[in-house]
Amino acid sequence: MPIAGDFQALLVATLLYVFALLSLGLLISTWAQNQIQALQMCVIFILPSVFFSGFIFPRETMPWIFYALGAVLPATYYIELQRAIVLRGASLGDFWVNIVILAGMGLAVFSLCALQFKRKIALGFVQSDNNVFLATFSLLCGGR
Repeated sequence: MPIAGDFQALLVATLLYVFALLSLGLLISTWAQNQIQALQMCVIFILPSVFFSGFIFPRETMPWIFYALGAVLPATYYIELQRAIVLRGASLGDFWVNIVILAGMGLAVFSLCALQFKRKIALGFVQSDNNVFLATFSLLCGGR
């Protein structure tokens, strides 16, 4: 199926969405004590993303509580962008609000993740044998 819109616009939207999701994954890894907890926390975010983002059901037909829940999920804004670019040939300028929201969500969650990780290190909860990922994240954020 050809893309009706600009491929670069789709790439930018996808990169922002991936950044928001990776930031969420890093945040979950700072909260979880082990892999089982991390998996259970991921399910808490995956199921609402599928059902309340407009991927399966139109958001306009949802009760207000589910509509509001969908508004805090990055998938909602990415799905709107993807449909607009791929199907209608829209540009990023047409949906700049969605781009700003996706970027803001990614930056906010990444900042929260960095603060949570800093607090975790200050409290001495990072163990080098089973938290290699968190130690790597510390180095990426400029920690020592």
